[in-house]
Amino acid sequence: MNVYKISLMDAMAKLNIAVFCDLSFVRSAVYFSDLQEISMRLKSVTDFYFNFFQKIEFLPLGAFMMNYGGHYDFIKLSNYAGPLRRILNQLDHKELISKDVIPIHMRYTAEDSMHLVVGIARLENKADGFFHFVDLCLPNNLIRKVSQRTVYVGEILESYDRDHKQSLRDLVRLEGYNYNQFQRDCRDYFGDTFYSFLLKLKMMEAVADIIFTERSLKEIAFKNKFLDYPNMYKTFVRYGLNISKIPRLAYL
Repeated sequence: MNVYKISLMDAMAKLNIAVFCDLSFVRSAVYFSDLQEISMRLKSVTDFYFNFFQKIEFLPLGAFMMNYGGHYDFIKLSNYAGPLRRILNQLDHKELISKDVIPIHMRYTAEDSMHLVVGIARLENKADGFFHFVDLCLPNNLIRKVSQRTVYVGEILESYDRDHKQSLRDLVRLEGYNYNQFQRDCRDYFGDTFYSFLLKLKMMEAVADIIFTERSLKEIAFKNKFLDYPNMYKTFVRYGLNISKIPRLAYL
């Protein structure tokens, strides 16, 4: 996988964990002190996303996740080992005091890997609290840098009109690039063709809507510019994904 895909997943993780913490079932679970319910739902979402990103070839087979959950003691952080200590040391304990459940999003690097972390934390008193962290480990030997020469490909993606009011070929030419070279550079930058990568972005956006909103599947298909719901359904099936298996947390 390349650095561009990692940055996309990281940005999505930051946004989604914030939305997760604002869902009504999270607030209800906190009110009834049912933190294990929140933890279970968080795991269901992160497990789905891990499988999803592997299916659409964003994550290589060598990537893996670790879950850390339970109660922790601020005063005895030295008792925790390895990755968990690194994560706990980065928490802003002052921020924890001001909210019931806060979203956790951070990155760290180890000697042979990069780590993306999302999770939840809740302070129970000044000394200890409850947490659930999900640590995505990306071994360095599976990460490759993209050529600086191909960065323009991402810029064209950002300016591309998904309603197709302007053809991709015309856009590339107006930007001063050769279209055939652009297609080759897409494979280097995205690890995919332009249109295949664009389709996967649509799927990512649709997944977030399915999990975190109460929109109907037909509304989600329309919003994300699929032809209709059957077209969106078939797209997911093509990648070995069943829409009915995607968690719908906004309905809890």
